[in-house]
Order: sequence, then C-alpha cells, then structure tokens
Amino acid sequence: MPKKAKELAEVSIRRLTHTTSSSGQPYKAVHAVGGVPGLYLQCLPPIDSETAGSKQWLYRAMIGGKRRWIGLGGYPAIPTKNAREAARALQEDIKSGIDPVVAKAQVKSKLDEDQGKAVTFKQYAARYIINKSDEYKSAKQGQRLIAQLETYAYPYIGSTLVENIQIQHLREMLDNCYYDVTHTALRVLGHVRQIIQQAIIEGIRKDHNPAIWQGNLSLLYPAPNKIAPVKHREALDWHQLPEFMQALDRYNTPRGTRPDGACLAFMILTVSRPAEARLMDWKDLDLEHKVWTIPPSLLKGDDGRKSKLEWKIPLTQAALEILKEQPSRTGLVFTTLKGERIPDSYFGSNINSALGFKGEAHGFRATFRTWGQEQQRFSEEALELCLKHVDTDATRAAYARSQLFDERKKILKAYEKWLFSGGFKNENILSFQQNKTVI
Repeated sequence: MPKKAKELAEVSIRRLTHTTSSSGQPYKAVHAVGGVPGLYLQCLPPIDSETAGSKQWLYRAMIGGKRRWIGLGGYPAIPTKNAREAARALQEDIKSGIDPVVAKAQVKSKLDEDQGKAVTFKQYAARYIINKSDEYKSAKQGQRLIAQLETYAYPYIGSTLVENIQIQHLREMLDNCYYDVTHTALRVLGHVRQIIQQAIIEGIRKDHNPAIWQGNLSLLYPAPNKIAPVKHREALDWHQLPEFMQALDRYNTPRGTRPDGACLAFMILTVSRPAEARLMDWKDLDLEHKVWTIPPSLLKGDDGRKSKLEWKIPLTQAALEILKEQPSRTGLVFTTLKGERIPDSYFGSNINSALGFKGEAHGFRATFRTWGQEQQRFSEEALELCLKHVDTDATRAAYARSQLFDERKKILKAYEKWLFSGGFKNENILSFQQNKTVI
C-alpha cells in the first residue's frame, strides 16, 4: 500500500510543475497529492517556449503482486475532486479482487464491438455495393442497384441499425412497393437479404435473417404471379426472321451506310447479346479460323452479373462477310459513321422504328431458342451454350469438355441457312417500313 501523502489543497496542486536538473535540463516530475493513497499528478516539461507542459492524473497500486500505474485523465480537464473519487473507486475494486486494467480493456473492447454494430442499414449497404461492384459489367448496373435501394429500401430501413432490422421493418418496406412493382420489390428484398447476411457473417448481427422470402415473408403476401406476371422481352416470331433479315439488308443498303444495322445482323447471326456485339474488338477475332473469342471482361449473364469464362463463338460465312465489310481493322468493330461507339439504346429506338418492328434487340436470343427447340434435331445443352447459358449441371459439364464448339457451329450454320433462304411467307408477317435516319 502506498504511503499516505499530505492532502494538498487545490491552490498547491495548480502550482505543481515539472523538475529541472542541476544542469538546467527539464524533466517530468510525479507529485503525490494526497486525499487517496497512491494518487499522483505527473507534470511534463513544456514542448517549446510557447506551450505549457501537460499534467496527468496517475493512480499507483499493487495488483496481483505487481506495481501498476493507471491513468485517470488530464489536469485540469479532470478536476482534483473527480480524480480523488476515481482513485477511491479503483481502490475499492482492487480490494474486491478486480483488476481495473483488465476491466478497462474489457469495457473498451465491448465499446468497440458496440460501435462496430452501431451502423445503419444505409451505411452498411455501401460496403455491400462496393463488394458487388466487380460482379457487374457496367456502371449502369451498379447505379440501378443504388437507385432501387434509395427508392424502395432506404426510406423505410435506411436509418435503422443493421442489427435491429426485424420483419416489421421489412413489411413496411414491402407494403409500399410489393403490389405496384412486385418483381422489383423482390429484387430489392434479395439485396436486403444479402446485405443482412453479410452483416451476420461479419458479426454485426446475430444469426437470424428476417429478409428471407420463401417460407417467411412469402407467407404474408400473395404469390408474385398472382399480382404481376413477368413481362418477357418482346421477340420476333422465328417464322418472320427471313423477311426481317431482308428488311435489315435493305436498311443497310448501300453497304456501310448503316453500321448499326450491320451490328444487329451480326448479333443475330452469332446469337450474342447487344453489348457483346456493340463492344466487340478486332483483337478478339480470328478470321482465319473463323472464331470470335469473347473475353471475360465483356461477358455477362442475363442477370447482369459478370462471367469468369472466356467464350469462343464460331463464325458463319455471313458473319464473316459482315466483318470484312467494316472499314476499320483496329479497336471497335462496329462504330457510328462518326467513328463513335454505337449507343446501347440504338437498336430499340432507331432500328425497330425504322423497320416497323416493336421489340428489343435482346429478344432475338429468345427467337433463336424457340427456332432451335422446334427443329428437334439439336441437343438442349448445345442450344443453351449457343446462348452462353451455363446454369445446369449438363451445360456446365458440356462447357468443361469442349463448349460443344463443333455442334454449335452446325447449329449456327443451320440458323444462317434459315435466316437467308427465305422459308415460307406468313400472311401475318409485319409490314416493314423504310424510314431511315442517320447516325
């Protein structure tokens, strides 16, 4: 037990200062102030001529057979009265067998843990968005995610701590969007579920995710298909393809005047996605071996997620002819007449109106799939791989073997033959218009 020092008055404590050696060198001094055994005021020399030296309260005690110094804060920010009360409290803890140093560390750890959990859904969602950003092919998809969260989630759960989100919070969110934009609401709920799951993995909340739909929230709402059936992309009937290709050929006459039309024709022939055709680079083409290799950076699934796969597409004769007609041999294969990238909205806003066709460029993939299904001479795996779908065990195994390249080549040749050999004319075929605009 420290010696009992004389209890200094406040005025005396204010006068306490650092010590100076016989050579005039200043150094710290530790003064017993009394009132509580073991209470000291440490006085440090000034850092420079313009700054006074700092002073800190210290409490010294024997804990577990070792002499320990415990800081109680600075003076005069911590008044003498408060410092003495804190020292008495430590004295009582030590008598009770409590190590105040260990106790303080535990309190700090608990405080840090609580502060880590004290994060709102909106704040934590920012981490999720960053983690997901690499999965999306374009900034637009990330922006769409942010917009959906800001519109449908943040107004109801954005300011709620992640650890406190319960079913009632999610019901309020869904009540305001499920009946109007059902499928968007479910997509948003899916993101909310993943955000909460990420928080569970990081220990920010307990192992209960209230945002699960199936067998949970689904019991509180009508089935989605009873409210808003999925609206599929508009697609041309496959019987109309030959006439459509004739109209598209006229649209691009004279040759080279409509690079957007050439790009669409190439997209149809290769069953590629619009962005894959628009952003195709010459360095990815091997005209000698008639192969287009789509790099992982350009590939994505129909759900918007990036792919880690490299994909080789066989090029038919018509596809090769389109490529050879393009003026450049470096950079993007298809550009506007001004040499700029073809906008992603151009197929729908210009070509469709010019040809009298209401639909989406992406719909040609569905048209191809229906054509292939009705031929009854191609394997399901090969047709799915023509679309770059690797969603089932069979297609994954086929991709691992060879991508069924040779079989896909036969399918695309047969498809090309149908596109350009005419087939039969249907009385219900759309009447295409020649209403050209220039890009």
